[in-house]
Amino acid sequence: MTVTITVREQSQTDTGFNVDLVIDGKKYPATASDPFTSKQEKELEWYFESWLRFPTLENIKADRAKASVREYGEDLFQQVFADSDAYAKYKQLINDNSVEITIAIESITPEFHAIHWEALQDPKFPRPLAIESVLVRKSVEPVVIEAQVKPSPTINLLVVTARPNGANDVGYRTISRPLVEAIRNAKLPVKIDILRPGTYEALSRHLDDQGKGYYHIVHFDVHGALKSYKNFQEGAEHDRYLYEGRYGRGKVEAYEGLKAFLALEGKETGEYDLVEAEEMADLLTGKGIPVCILNACQSGKQLNQTEEEDNRETSLGSRLMNAGMQMV
Repeated sequence: MTVTITVREQSQTDTGFNVDLVIDGKKYPATASDPFTSKQEKELEWYFESWLRFPTLENIKADRAKASVREYGEDLFQQVFADSDAYAKYKQLINDNSVEITIAIESITPEFHAIHWEALQDPKFPRPLAIESVLVRKSVEPVVIEAQVKPSPTINLLVVTARPNGANDVGYRTISRPLVEAIRNAKLPVKIDILRPGTYEALSRHLDDQGKGYYHIVHFDVHGALKSYKNFQEGAEHDRYLYEGRYGRGKVEAYEGLKAFLALEGKETGEYDLVEAEEMADLLTGKGIPVCILNACQSGKQLNQTEEEDNRETSLGSRLMNAGMQMV
């Protein structure tokens, strides 16, 4: 039997959010806020995004950041399960071996996803709940269009691998090879197509050729980044980023704050074609594709409310969901 425990955003406050914790249909009002200061968040960002490049350096700082993940998760758990009746119900379910638990995080604003819900951890348990259970993030805001796929005897999967730096980039098959092998070994009814080359033009033309509703999933194995317009301009001036002549799109107009991009291949080795979140969402939902898998740096990163930049544009995952993707 599967039981869903839902943490549902109700409204924003000066310090965080009012939420409803819903267990087996019963609501328990609670509050939730980022347990960490801006300085602690920056250390987490450094640990997950930078330290692994040079894992022999600054080990004391890295150990502190690693340990802080548990502190974060326990603090968040105690906020959400503050009601003793809610905790008692949760404990009853967690101790029942016949029950499989799904944790659903339901938002009405992108800022709610700035909280690291995957760290949620019962202080009495050795591991975060996301390891023992399925954790799903959802937006409850109405979507513009819902993707509709055609009936098919197989799940049709398109793998898009882009390496703008060619031989000096991550290996082309680093992600795709184990993915393909896992599907074959499991004997799943999945038909895999791999896009070549990894350009926006090739992707757009290929989806046109296959027709609307053919693919169920598009898997992006690409670079991703949050960039200010100044960052984008600097890259364009050094011929690293396509600025004009972007296939099927106009030039990138000036914008405030940060935007999320996927990096596809440009015309030459070393040239990046940065595809903005809404541009990609428009392409995929226009082709009736319901599911997008992202292997891309920062594609799920959502800046929190204390950041100075406009944070509503920063999560590629959120933008794709808001534009009509059923799952990211």
